[in-house]
This record gives sequence, C-alpha cells and structure tokens, in this order.
Amino acid sequence: MTIRAALLLSLTFSLQLSVWAFSSFEGSGGNVHEQITSEALKGLISPANLKVIIDANQAQDKPGSEGVAELRRHFGDERFTSSLGYIDREKKRALNYALEADSDPEQRGRTLVHFGELLHSVQDFYSRTNYVELMLKIPAYQNDPYSIPLVDWQKVPDSYPGLLNFNVKAGNVNDSAALVKDSASSEAGKKAVAGSTQFKIARDLAVRETQRQWNLFETMIRNRSGERAAAIIAALKQASPELKVSQEQD
Repeated sequence: MTIRAALLLSLTFSLQLSVWAFSSFEGSGGNVHEQITSEALKGLISPANLKVIIDANQAQDKPGSEGVAELRRHFGDERFTSSLGYIDREKKRALNYALEADSDPEQRGRTLVHFGELLHSVQDFYSRTNYVELMLKIPAYQNDPYSIPLVDWQKVPDSYPGLLNFNVKAGNVNDSAALVKDSASSEAGKKAVAGSTQFKIARDLAVRETQRQWNLFETMIRNRSGERAAAIIAALKQASPELKVSQEQD
C-alpha cells in the first residue's frame, strides 16, 4: 500500500468513526448526544451547568479535535480496557475538581467538563457495541426490549461472551457498520424489535446510563466529602460555573 493510499484509508476511517456513533452535530446525523444528556439531566441541573456538560460531551466529536481521533473515547479501540480506563480517569478527574466546586467556580466548571467527557463515552457504548444484540438473545427481553438492564461495567467484557465493539484497527469496516446503532437509519439502528428499533433501544439505555452516572457521581462525592457534600452537589447543580480554560481534551 502506498503512503497516499494509507492516508486516504486513514481519513476514510476517521470520517466513518465520527459518523458511526451517536451524533453530536446536525451535519452528521443530529445532536443525539445533546438530546440524550438533556433528557436525562434536564430539571435536575440548571441550564447553564447542563450546557457545560453538553458542550464537553459534544466536543469529543468536534472535527479535527484530539477527542474525535482518540478511539478509546468512543469504544472504537480494539480493546475494551482502554475505553474503560479512559472513563475511570475522567471520573477521577471530575471527583478531584469537585472537592472545591462549592467555593471555586472554575473548579466547578472543570468538574462539569470532565463529567461531560465521560458521558460521551458511556453513551457511545450502547451505540458502538453489540450489547443490545446480546441482550435481545435472552427471551425475556425480546418482547420487552426496554427492560434490558444497564451494563455492569465491572463485568465488561469478560462476563458478556461475544461482546464486540466498533473496531477500526482490526475489523472490517462493513462488519463494523453492521453493529453500530448510531441513528434510526443506520443498518443496525433501523432493525425492528417488538414495535421499536435497535437505535431507540440503544438511545434509551444511554439516557438511563446518563442518569445512573450522575447518581453514582453524587454518591462518590458524598463518600469523599462528608459534611461538605451537600453544598458541593448543590453547587454543581445550580451555582454558575466559570471556565477560564478551553475544554480539556488531554
């Protein structure tokens, strides 16, 4: 393969990577990540604070950014462990910044940014893996797909035999497209299931996962911050954040 051909192939994969996940922008299939995040957290978090979370989430798909090119942020790496490690890192960063979120608007903003970044990854899990398909093999879920449980992250991937993810590096592009439920019109997304579609089921799981992640984050703050936890959580929900730096993508 010539260098030019390799570069063209790499560019093709990069473009497909940004399309074959829940979209963040109208030009690539709609602002699905924003819709999911807003549906999950609207009314719980103030509009200004929710916007910081959503902007950080969407920034992961910004063309030309480090976020869109880093496959582990989108469950596109050949190993689940790298994506899980990234989620854990962002959760720890958010928690560390949260320690001063009640008194420092900039730290509050940083907390919300890192929480938004991890949300992007956990949401992509449901559109970029065959988790939905595996659960639909269980008779109890075939007629009631909206009762599919959220993934047990501690059991990924070993306790889910046959679990696959979108794999640009080692997989066939066409095979990968067949499992990605990024939109209502994608090959896997439009498959009908009990009066619904796999896209709608994956989207519902992503909404529920977003709610779970916020609840877990609150629990982590309570466990770590003791008497100050209530003030920290209230600030993250309502007090105005301040961002003196651009969205952190490292």
